[in-house]
Amino acid sequence: AGWATRLAPSCRPLSQHVSPLGAWREATDEVKAWSERVQSELLTPLNVRLLGPLERREFPEAVPLPFVLLLGNHSSGKSSFINHVLGRTVQQTGVAPTDDGFTVIAPAARDADRDGASFVGDPSMGFSPLRAFGPGFLSHFKLKLRKDLQTKELMLVDSPGMIDSPEGQHTARGADAPARHGERGYDFLGVTRWLAEQADVVLLFFDPDKPGTTGETLGCLTHSLAGLEHKTHIVLNKVDTFAHIHDFARAYGALCWNLSKVIPRKDLPRIYTMFLPPHAVGGARKRAQAGVAEQAAGLSPLALALAELDHTREELIEKVHCAPERRIDNLITSAHDGTALLRMHSVVLEHLRAAYASAQFRSHSTVGGLVALAPVAGGGAVLWDWATLAEGGAIAGGAVALAGAALLHGSLSLATLRDELLSAEGLERAFRQSHSHVPRDEYTLSMWRRVRPRVAAAAEQLGLQALPKLGPEELARLNAVIDEQVPALRRRAGSARASASPLPPLQLGAPWLGDAAAPRAPTADAATGDSDPPPRL
Repeated sequence: AGWATRLAPSCRPLSQHVSPLGAWREATDEVKAWSERVQSELLTPLNVRLLGPLERREFPEAVPLPFVLLLGNHSSGKSSFINHVLGRTVQQTGVAPTDDGFTVIAPAARDADRDGASFVGDPSMGFSPLRAFGPGFLSHFKLKLRKDLQTKELMLVDSPGMIDSPEGQHTARGADAPARHGERGYDFLGVTRWLAEQADVVLLFFDPDKPGTTGETLGCLTHSLAGLEHKTHIVLNKVDTFAHIHDFARAYGALCWNLSKVIPRKDLPRIYTMFLPPHAVGGARKRAQAGVAEQAAGLSPLALALAELDHTREELIEKVHCAPERRIDNLITSAHDGTALLRMHSVVLEHLRAAYASAQFRSHSTVGGLVALAPVAGGGAVLWDWATLAEGGAIAGGAVALAGAALLHGSLSLATLRDELLSAEGLERAFRQSHSHVPRDEYTLSMWRRVRPRVAAAAEQLGLQALPKLGPEELARLNAVIDEQVPALRRRAGSARASASPLPPLQLGAPWLGDAAAPRAPTADAATGDSDPPPRL
């Protein structure tokens, strides 16, 4: 029987549903259950043992509804866009900053507000891990329940406008770097990172007055949104405020230039250029200028000339409404990316460990051989009357002295090798050699940029001589998730999206129970003495 068919089912079949969204929600629950198993039973133990790149935390309780996170500078139009999408005024709008905290907006039967402490303390809401950011954050976090919203199956999360403060002047931080509270009183980048990971769609807004990147925006792009490009959309809003076409070109070019300095890609992601119509709820900022009737109506000539941007706005709104469908894709992508990152981390570490163990084995073999040769050489010379007893002792002593010299030379060589392996060039060489058969595309290189600091830190902290060994079975388990189970779940998601009818039962066993994990006799590696040769991709 094949790998999937001979495993016991781990997810129950989809039941009958009245609406396609109900079936989709249950399919999402299936994928989430699978993700929890992979995270808790496969990734977390290996990640802890190898000091891997994944954040060491418990799998959070699910947020009950899909949600969209909106980030951006103050006065970039986030709140106006939220009001437009919701179909009613929920957030205050204005040129000056109108809110200094995070606001979760959820549909409900009646209007109500909850403060951050009571909201985060409710386990059913799924935001409990945010308590780790302390009371300084909880006082800047709130929930707004609103009725009669146009979005019935998702939540929107508004954020405070980003500022150019000392907090935002640094770039990406390591997973274990201390939080920097700066002027806000809490770890702003840590909060945005957590929310972005849980969100199904992330919108990053810029406005014409600030087409560059503030300090916090720089930190947000390099830390909070790192690795989340698949669900992040960049928006240049309020293009109706430009008086001339060359003003638009200058602002758009400035934004592209600034993004190119912080996004490690050869090509920039798409930038949605849009504006809200003057009749929108929360309205666009109107700039009436004397003598021109169209401008008095609230739109500049450029906005009238770019009427096709209405389609861009509707396309962006469609991204928001597709958040429920995005949830299942994001769960699969998150599990895939986490497994791929840990696999790369493990394989490169194993390559470093094997290279050091091989050199150590050769050094110890040389010393052991000389020590063993000392009594044999001295005793043999005396036994065969080639030398007197004193001369035989001298021969044995010389062999021991050579062994001591070899031991000293070997220790110095191992120290030199250790420095070479842990240098920037050594890490790059280990990556190239351990991934020689993997296409060197931008996806692989971007993963390596994320993994490399953790590889260096783990090798330094654990020591090359004490690095845990990655066996072929463990590598096979990681490969099974990426090569077999993730594609099966992608097909499952596609079937759920294409049809509202119930799907056949999903059969996915634990990712370590497949054919790859069948018992086999270990083979010895003559070079290192290991029971198995180092795995390679």
